[in-house]
Amino acid sequence: MGISEKKQQLSGGEPQKVLSSPPKPKSLFEEKKEISRLEFREILRKASPQIPGAGGKMYSLQERVNMEKEIFPDSRFSSHISEIEVKKRLRELRSERYGAKTGEERLNVDRKIRFLEEVTRVKPY
Repeated sequence: MGISEKKQQLSGGEPQKVLSSPPKPKSLFEEKKEISRLEFREILRKASPQIPGAGGKMYSLQERVNMEKEIFPDSRFSSHISEIEVKKRLRELRSERYGAKTGEERLNVDRKIRFLEEVTRVKPY
């Protein structure tokens, strides 16, 4: 009688199933090249209001919707948002963070970056 047989006998005779790690979260753009602004706004609306790494701070529903209008203004972006545009905007936000004059401005931009990365699951690099 081998070790594995003894373990089965001790555990009730049934082999134990090994749980695999949870699947990696998919990017918003893994299935589609681009999404409409309305769809993106709806994703932001349904997203968790918590800001990652902000110690429990949250964005209100209105702040999340306004964030889409602020980060992707109509004048610069078309009716659809692509992964390339999100990456480009994340890079611009990072440079904006370094150009911020006060610590509070820097913190607000950093929170937007983390929230946008969490929602879209897109990294700027």
